[in-house]
Amino acid sequence: MPLRLLVDCHTFDIGPQGTTTFLAGVLNALPAAAKSKGIAVELICAAHTRAAVERFVEVPHRYAAMRGGFVRRNALSLPRICRETGADWVISQYVRPFRSKARTASVIHDVLFLDFPHLFGWRYRALRRALFGWAASHSDAVLTVSEYSRRRIAAHFQQPAEVIDIVINAVGTRFTDGSEQPAALRQDGPVRLLMVSRLERRKRQDWCIRAAVQLSEQGVEVVLDLVGHGADSYADEVRTLARAHPDVIHLHESVDDAALVAMYKQADLFLFPSECEGFGIPVIEAAALGLPCVVAENTALSELRPVFVGPDFTGNSVDTFVEAVRAAVEDIAELRQRAQAVRGRVPAIYNWEAAAGQLLTSLAKRGGAQ
Repeated sequence: MPLRLLVDCHTFDIGPQGTTTFLAGVLNALPAAAKSKGIAVELICAAHTRAAVERFVEVPHRYAAMRGGFVRRNALSLPRICRETGADWVISQYVRPFRSKARTASVIHDVLFLDFPHLFGWRYRALRRALFGWAASHSDAVLTVSEYSRRRIAAHFQQPAEVIDIVINAVGTRFTDGSEQPAALRQDGPVRLLMVSRLERRKRQDWCIRAAVQLSEQGVEVVLDLVGHGADSYADEVRTLARAHPDVIHLHESVDDAALVAMYKQADLFLFPSECEGFGIPVIEAAALGLPCVVAENTALSELRPVFVGPDFTGNSVDTFVEAVRAAVEDIAELRQRAQAVRGRVPAIYNWEAAAGQLLTSLAKRGGAQ
């Protein structure tokens, strides 16, 4: 009898984002990880549309139609699908179904809204504190993506850290194909800076723009590619700043996977001055492609230091970030050579089969994957 895993895939209906990358990566690696452990697994993927699931899930699965928003999904749809499919586990992002005949696993990626309340509205904080806290205390398995997030979830929701399991984020094969990177050999043209993330105040795209503009004004030929989109006032600020410096700042709000990988490969230096992260997938994507990085060494980002090459940036001011970027640009040839030499560290640690194996180990430890 296979282990039936019902997975809440509503994030696939939304489209590309961090939770989508995580879920797709784990699901696509799950059959191989299960086979290596001698476990038969049946995947049941619940979402609004079959097309959304098929866009991201490449391995055999059953599709289950799931209707409604957050309340209907967790109060009615997922419990119904659980009964109809005889699922052994329901795996959800952040919040488990309100009732379930099966065991429940909740992936709580971070609780940054509690550690950095100034970045989030009070309604956002209050609702998620209640829901995430309930899920943390009422799920059979609580999962997260970094040691930092595990400690913070435990602290905020009064859970022993040892009952929270880590299932790592990772990079796909398109970032680890072993091919030689074009920018490693390029001598002509501007230094290409890259930042990939949602347009969100805590991500500090404005810091990246300031660094690029200052370098340009000092006679350094640079181009900054910003990849990301957003819909709030900060996103509008970033758009305004980009329009004010069209020769230096290039904003890309819609980029497919192939184009994104190409942009990483054409870049010389990756920038990620984020104020806080539960993990930081773009950093390991850049490192896997041999890019040196200027990364704020805070929260979960500090855990990524062993896999990327770049100057230390531990300060919390834009001036120290600009200086770190300037130092990296001045030493870009040597940094790029070093980054290329160690790019294999990323897939050795952050690969999806390892993540899927961690998930299965957690389910077995919590009493449901034999």
